[in-house]
Amino acid sequence: MSAAENRAIVDRFNVELNKGNLDSVYEFIAPDFVGHSPFSPEPIRGPGGYKAFLASMGAAIPDLRYPRWTLIAEGDLVAIHLLVEGTFTNALMGIPPNGKKVSAWNINIWRFADGKLVEWWQSMDTLGFMQQLGAIPPMG
Repeated sequence: MSAAENRAIVDRFNVELNKGNLDSVYEFIAPDFVGHSPFSPEPIRGPGGYKAFLASMGAAIPDLRYPRWTLIAEGDLVAIHLLVEGTFTNALMGIPPNGKKVSAWNINIWRFADGKLVEWWQSMDTLGFMQQLGAIPPMG
């Protein structure tokens, strides 16, 4: 597939996730998928693993949305710069909820094989996000 086709797939995937359609992982993600996130101590495996990861984030931040993103594609890679935001109303990784709006810019890189997402790397301002969650005190 072309870089433009891969870019369009990631765009469609984000639209589906914004609608709350977590089952879309089975359409877009390959069975041998491996994901890497600062919020998962172990690699995330398969579409079911990625769905569970998204569900855990969505349980903690039920109104989680991606209101804006930009995509860059080359070869079998698509990079997405996206804003994630929502309200922290339920515990996440043992962190009690504070009821505050949280937001963070992410840079995710997706790798394709045979028209499916096979690998994912998430990078974000983890320190800032954890401060918003109340897990780490603000600096200064």
